[in-house]
Amino acid sequence: MEQMRIPEEMLVHFNYEAKDVPQTVRELRPIIFQDGNDFCCVLGPDMKKGIFACGLSPQEALKNWQRNLDERIKNHSDNDEVANYVVDALKASNKKIW
Repeated sequence: MEQMRIPEEMLVHFNYEAKDVPQTVRELRPIIFQDGNDFCCVLGPDMKKGIFACGLSPQEALKNWQRNLDERIKNHSDNDEVANYVVDALKASNKKIW
């Protein structure tokens, strides 16, 4: 799966290993970046095809992203490359996520 490229100066460094980080975020590590006053995160080639969300903080963006991820997985089609990647990656992790 292709991952969207974000300019280095927009990237937000985040501790994905923190105890309060959901397991799916820890496994998939969506890119977090700042766009103006918003913090956004994306997993996938762009904001339209990927799983994308924003919030007023990195934590809020990740919470919104998690909600979008859950919705995307529930309703994905066989030709949804990003959703298929997520399902495969989570199955390969051998950890019960849902």
